[in-house]
Order: sequence, then structure tokens, then C-alpha cells
Amino acid sequence: MTKRGPTMSSPVFTRRSMLGLAAGAATLPLFGSLDAFARPLSEVLSSGRLRAGINPTLPPFGTFNDRNEIDGFDADIAKKLAEMMNVELEIVQVGSPDRIPFLQADRIDIVLGAITRTVPRALVIDYTIPLHTQTVAVLTKADTSVPINTLADLNNPEVNLVQVRGTIGVPWVETNAPGAQVTLLDNYPDTFRAMQQGRADAMVDVVESVVIPMRQYEGVDWRILDETISNTWVGIGVQKGNDTLKDFLNVAVFDLHRTGFVEETWEKWFGTPMQTPVPLNPIF
Repeated sequence: MTKRGPTMSSPVFTRRSMLGLAAGAATLPLFGSLDAFARPLSEVLSSGRLRAGINPTLPPFGTFNDRNEIDGFDADIAKKLAEMMNVELEIVQVGSPDRIPFLQADRIDIVLGAITRTVPRALVIDYTIPLHTQTVAVLTKADTSVPINTLADLNNPEVNLVQVRGTIGVPWVETNAPGAQVTLLDNYPDTFRAMQQGRADAMVDVVESVVIPMRQYEGVDWRILDETISNTWVGIGVQKGNDTLKDFLNVAVFDLHRTGFVEETWEKWFGTPMQTPVPLNPIF
């Protein structure tokens, strides 16, 4: 069963508004965590249901299939985890801005959706051991308003960047390209359309999140800069302090790596092996 989360409007933000939004986003989850208690492993098992938050606008991590059901790499991983727990899986639709609030409000038990492990996020949620890795880089076009060939080229008032709220590229842009014009939107399809229509020149994001969906937008000579920003680690998010559920998931994710299930599922959806494989480490 799929539940749809609320959506937000998509205005263009000034630099001051962008910083204010970031500050607000950092504050709200701390208050939200006081209002709801996570379901420990025993309650998930007794309920017979695992609630997994997945973003369907991030193919192939999450996408809608022909039956209008959420499918993809994350859905396959969540189904396998539910099977290992001998419970039913409930997929709850989340977006990049609301996935952490959903977790903190106890609307979901776990969150996937390429949720990169970062220090600010680790202050408000807990992570499992890495499920997969990702590479952060710049997606741009051949016909930008000004040449974009290096990361330094982004820090230019003539460059128009478009970013999805709540994603890893936003704080990087704030720190490394403060001179650029920035538009914040709620989802990836809107960002790709903005670039296709010439309203934006580039975006900073995870290569694995953009390389497949960008192909759906014809008439654009897409480019990914050779100069990458970083390699990141992606775990499964659980509510802060939910140690019993996290401990089980750590063992389960390790087993999925050990048996090759994660790599097989990755190749099924991405068509190639993971660029940086997760090392098999039994200590966590």
C-alpha cells in the first residue's frame, strides 16, 4: 500500500531566503523528535508491518511502475528486509524535504531514498551501516549561459543553479558557490524541466540520482563534469535512539551484502555495478 505525502510550493529563493530555509530545516526536526516515539523492533514485529519511506521521483531508486505502485532499487531492498522480518511491507511516499520529518514523526519506521550519511543529519537521525555508495558531481549542459567546465565556474552571478530542497547539493552550493543564482524546487522532475527549458544551467547532486532520469528529457546535450566533488556513503535512516531496530537492520544489511543481494539488485536497476562497492566489514 502506498501513502502519498504532502507537497510544497516551489518558489525561487534569494540567497538570504535560502539560508533561512536551511536554518529552519535544521531546527524543526529537533522539535519534531520530541513529539513522537519510534517503534522499536519488538513493536514492528508485533504489528506485522514495516513502514518504509521511499521517494518515487528518484528513479531508479524509486519510481512508479505500470500499476502506479512504487518500485525500484529501494523498494526491492525494503521488500527483502520485510521478508527477513516476516512482516508485511507498507511503502510510504516521501520526498527529499519531508523524509526526515516523516521519520521523526513516527509516520515511517525506516527511510531510504538515497539518504546520504552526513554530520548534520546524524544529529537528528540514526543510520545503518552503508547500503550503497554514490558520487556527488555537477550535471550541466553544453549550451549554458556561461561556460561551466570546473567546479570553480559555478561561483558566478551569471550561473543559474537549480537544486532539490533537502539534498546534499544545497549546503555544498551555499559554501562553494555563494555567488551563483539558486532556485530551490521540491522534486527532481521539476529540476530537470527547469534545465531543459533553459531556466537553469546546472545542478549539484548525486550522479546515480540524475544519470538515468535525465535521459528522459530530449533535446538537451547533458554533461557531467569530470571533476567530482566527493564519494558518499548511504545508509538506511531510522529515528534517533531506535537502537533495537537499527541493530537488526545492521545485521540484515550486512547479510544482504554478504550474499550479493545488494549488488545484484543494483545491477538490475542501474545496469552496471556500483561505482564504489561497499567493503564487507562484519564489525559495526
